[in-house]
Amino acid sequence: MNAALLPWIIISSTALIVMLLTAIKREHAYISSITSLGLFIALIVQIINIKTVTYESNLISLSNTAALLSALLILLALLLSGLLYPWLKNIQEPREEYYLLFLLATQGALVVAASSHFASFFLGMELMSLSLVAMVAYVDRSSKSLEAGIKYFVLSALASAFMLMAIAIIYLYSGTLAFNQILEQLSSNPVGSENANNIILSTAIVLLLVGVAFKLSLAPCHLWVADLFEGAPLASAAFLATLAKAAIFILLISLFETTLWYQQSSVITIISMIAAASMLIGNLLALLQKNILRLLAYSSIAHFGYILLAILAIAPSVALSEQNSLNSEAAIFYLAAYLVTVLSTFAILMLLNDNQQLKDFNISSFKGLFWYSPATAIVLAVLMLSLAGIPLTIGFVGKFYLTLAAVNSQLWWLLAVLIVSSIIGLFYYLRVILSMLEKTEQRSYVAPASVLNITILALISLAVVGLGVFPGQLALVIQQIIIS
Repeated sequence: MNAALLPWIIISSTALIVMLLTAIKREHAYISSITSLGLFIALIVQIINIKTVTYESNLISLSNTAALLSALLILLALLLSGLLYPWLKNIQEPREEYYLLFLLATQGALVVAASSHFASFFLGMELMSLSLVAMVAYVDRSSKSLEAGIKYFVLSALASAFMLMAIAIIYLYSGTLAFNQILEQLSSNPVGSENANNIILSTAIVLLLVGVAFKLSLAPCHLWVADLFEGAPLASAAFLATLAKAAIFILLISLFETTLWYQQSSVITIISMIAAASMLIGNLLALLQKNILRLLAYSSIAHFGYILLAILAIAPSVALSEQNSLNSEAAIFYLAAYLVTVLSTFAILMLLNDNQQLKDFNISSFKGLFWYSPATAIVLAVLMLSLAGIPLTIGFVGKFYLTLAAVNSQLWWLLAVLIVSSIIGLFYYLRVILSMLEKTEQRSYVAPASVLNITILALISLAVVGLGVFPGQLALVIQQIIIS
């Protein structure tokens, strides 16, 4: 057994233990502890493996970079598992099955992120997606939750159909499903004329990118995401906004670093258009929202458009190892910064929603939060500033790296779109902050008094601001792992 696969085995074993214990005796606290413990052990093993163990097979590729990003996914899962217990204890549905779905979805995300073959990619994607469907519709007494679950199921099936059709076409014309062999096989063993091959491959790529765009809710396949964020339980929406999307982007980063896909002009053109549309449409739609969950949903479209820009910057510089390393670092740093910030935002919303303190998520409901719960308001304000890319936050450093990558690769028009869309985004993030500062006579919130809540708020603030003021150590770790 290769040690690189040990974290996967630990998570799968934890899921099996949770399933058996749920069948034998239901004990919410016990199941929650086992889930967090399993993820913690998997994270420790994954961190140890980052620079010491790699794994290559026909289906899976775990390089140093992939191992680092897998550790990020497991860390996010561990942090999110800590938020599940206080939420689940307040619902009437059976709680223990949610942890099983959560672990299976996490395992699926890890498989997607490390895939080197369309078979493993599709199996991992479906494991993650089907688990997420159940997680989204888990609170079956909520009509919004059921509606969101049905929408996600239908659209996920549609996206899978597009991807399967693309995979079938690619296999028909290349005879392989390995990422690093497809273009090589097409060029060495053409089925028809060169123009015919280009047309067929371009068609397959378009179908594949449409499927991926649906999964990532990128423009123009984004219309479902706001309803899903608003209707799904907060924990499920947090998973969808972080691990589910991050896994696919990690795969894209690995693809552009290690294969010849960047030589296909059709790939670059289509992804460039998707990136620009996502940045502009996501921010413009978020500007119109009055509900913070819908705002986060549409802003996520824009943020993943930013990450697409960094991935595109990897492509033209892949032959230049130093520049490619910098652009890969930009993509990874911004992805990590966004994931930590948005997961922290969901943690704050879950904290406010605990014990029904927050009845809805309209921005107007946050009026006066600073005067009734200053610690919570300050942390939420810091997170909004980080998402907006304001200096002294980790979000600003991430935007700086993105700008540097775009300049290095001379992606001038995408850089212009990035600047314009970032200015638009500043307005709706500041609107949330101004709402919290507004005085109101009605007291809607109870200040979090527990030591655990105060500790969580303090750690979030230190992470976002600390990494924004002193980003060098995190950047150095990423750089050393990429270069090695």
